[in-house]
Amino acid sequence: MRGSSALLASAALRRAWARPARRLATKDAPPWRDGRVAAVCGSTLTMMTGHGVATPCVPLLATTLGAGAADVGAALSTFGLARLALNVPVGLAADSVGRKPLLVGGALLNAAGHAASALAPDATSFAAARFVAGAGSAAYLGTAQVYLSDVAKPSQRGRVLGLNHAALLVGVSVGPVLGGFGAELSVRAPFYAVAGLGLLSAVHAFRALEETKPATTPQKKEQKETGRLRDVLADAPFASAALAHATTFALRQGGRNLLLALVASQTFGYTPLQLGQLFGAMAMADLLGVGPASWLSDKIDDKRYVVCGSLVGSAAAVLAVAYVALQAETSGQPDQLAFLGAVSLWALSTAALGPTLPAYAADLVPEAKRGLGLAAFRSAGDVGFVGAPLALGLL
Repeated sequence: MRGSSALLASAALRRAWARPARRLATKDAPPWRDGRVAAVCGSTLTMMTGHGVATPCVPLLATTLGAGAADVGAALSTFGLARLALNVPVGLAADSVGRKPLLVGGALLNAAGHAASALAPDATSFAAARFVAGAGSAAYLGTAQVYLSDVAKPSQRGRVLGLNHAALLVGVSVGPVLGGFGAELSVRAPFYAVAGLGLLSAVHAFRALEETKPATTPQKKEQKETGRLRDVLADAPFASAALAHATTFALRQGGRNLLLALVASQTFGYTPLQLGQLFGAMAMADLLGVGPASWLSDKIDDKRYVVCGSLVGSAAAVLAVAYVALQAETSGQPDQLAFLGAVSLWALSTAALGPTLPAYAADLVPEAKRGLGLAAFRSAGDVGFVGAPLALGLL
């Protein structure tokens, strides 16, 4: 009897693990009606809201634990370093183990890292807990992109990835506001809340998602065996897409968050409040641009036109900001309207790259090594994100 109960429980667990979410009702139905897309985007929104909730509380809690400036910096950077270090291993695991275990396990690991952050007794333990949370985030977010590329039709891939990108942007925008309110009660409370959101994401992924790892055929097995990282990067179009991704993140983190902040405050006299409003408006442009950019990405067969046009627009915007700043310093009369025009061009051009570049990269990577290929693509962006501020700081 006990053996029968164990078999029944095992069978129920397997059915729950493999239970598919509702698919597209009709051939031409919009992608957001696919239950699998909605499930992943919903979990992304939950995870990134949690990440945003914790963001303003990390330096506060680190300081209360006796952390110095270097320790606070370590606590802030370990989350991103975990993602950079684990992108490729996660991609390899997605190709070998499957997508669903990483989606569920990543959310659980993220929840465990935030719970450990809330319970950390000292700064060293806190930094280690942040690394664990970052590892979980890397596993979930990296695999989510692979999963959505699996389920999306090529003609809808831009819109599907755009929905996930929009969920990410909403989460990181709303989260810090909620985190600020939570920190008024207790600086540890937001981390407990994030742990709960991570657990909710894990349960949701476990119940709603099916496995999408392609079945192994002799041809796909051969592709997988040759799917080493250098083989993926040896493909010239993919390497170009990865370079464009690195450039985009460098422009965002090094250009926008560092140089633009300095120009706005030092040359145009922006106060911290005005600077926050400027960045908030650019973030809103990112969000509002996701829909049109996703639609354009799916309607144009050769996505290089969108990518190259956006990169040229970004380069022109950077040059325009530099020119307007130079004119202001030379004449002593800052042209606020010209500065805002250049910033608007910058925001709109980078918004178009959000869903288009990942869709373009997914089109280029063979199905059997999609996990590794998109991991290399994400790593290129992280290198630009981490490297640009460091390089600019040395100039």
